[in-house]
Amino acid sequence: MGQKETRQGGGAAVMEAIGPWMAVLCVLMVLSLLWRENPAYRLAEHLMIGLTAGFAFATTWFQYLKPKWFDPWVSSFADRSVTGVFGGLFVLLLGLCWYGLYFQRTRWLMRVVLGAVIGAGAGQAIRNNFTQQMPVITDSFRSPIVIREGSVFLGESFRNAVFLIALISVLVYFFFSFDHKRTVLRVTGNMGRIWLMVGFGAYFGNTVMTRMSVFIERIWFVVEQFQKAIFR
Repeated sequence: MGQKETRQGGGAAVMEAIGPWMAVLCVLMVLSLLWRENPAYRLAEHLMIGLTAGFAFATTWFQYLKPKWFDPWVSSFADRSVTGVFGGLFVLLLGLCWYGLYFQRTRWLMRVVLGAVIGAGAGQAIRNNFTQQMPVITDSFRSPIVIREGSVFLGESFRNAVFLIALISVLVYFFFSFDHKRTVLRVTGNMGRIWLMVGFGAYFGNTVMTRMSVFIERIWFVVEQFQKAIFR
């Protein structure tokens, strides 16, 4: 028992020492794409895809399929539950229908299951959006001027007014996409286009900043590992 614990502790120590350098190597292999596409980048790409696929498979089996389908199905045989046996078998057949995609004669089975899944998902999404979003939407129909205890809050009122103007101008830009001969529609449509440009620019900037923050974090991780190795 003591030797086993010693071996486990030694293996953990080795992985603790090698693990960060393996991560550094993977980061450098991925960053090698900035130079050009090379076998090192390909290896890192395939390694990441393989690990992701393996993790997804293990997570799906041990957290969803095994406790919610396989274990109850096996126990239904021991309990001689006809409903449980045929219910589990029906779920298994539905899952196997997905693989009908790979054969010309059974491809229609995949379409049936896919249509059922999409229909159930769409119905669930519509119901959830209606029950969760409708109270929020109904509550949003109020005066943009915020008055509390007889005082007008200019900051919140200004933000509400800007939001209302942006919403109306964007809707006019989309719903009245024909030739804007009237001055009101033309000016409002141009404002809607400007608001869209501002919104898309903000989303794009946020995306770039997020990726740059991840890049900086990885570079700093590599620098820290080299600092620990050099100034140990």
